[in-house]
Amino acid sequence: MFFEDYIKQLAMAVKNFVSGNQHDLQVFEWFKKHVLESKLDVSIDHQELCMLLSVGGEVKDADVTLLLNAGLLTRQMIDPNMYWFAIPNIGSVLKGLSQGRKELLSYLNRRKYKEMLLAPLEKKRLRLSALDMRFHLRDLIGSGHLKVMQTPSGMLVRISND
Repeated sequence: MFFEDYIKQLAMAVKNFVSGNQHDLQVFEWFKKHVLESKLDVSIDHQELCMLLSVGGEVKDADVTLLLNAGLLTRQMIDPNMYWFAIPNIGSVLKGLSQGRKELLSYLNRRKYKEMLLAPLEKKRLRLSALDMRFHLRDLIGSGHLKVMQTPSGMLVRISND
């Protein structure tokens, strides 16, 4: 994800999460200004997080809890003092991606030769995913689950045997 897009997600999370408490708004600003702009890794240690947040002002454990509850951080299972940077509300997108992949592969597996022309397949609608069929086709082609071949009738999509 691009940094600018993550900042937009952060702004939406703040808008949806903050109840109007001025201190909460400050914590999100500190997170954006001092943590995100100086830490470009995928994870951060608790002490480093508190140190970077404290550049903006006094930090309490409730401030870290606020960031966790807003979906901006998640705890690492292996080390409870480490946090992953997270994308707020990404669960529904990942669920749609996963279910769309399964539905498309299941549809092609039910076909006699496990293949179909690309044009009519792109017009199909998926029941379990809000994402477009073309998105899922490109995703599965890129990941190697599907192969595309040129035929006299047009492009053909086939399940990869590899």
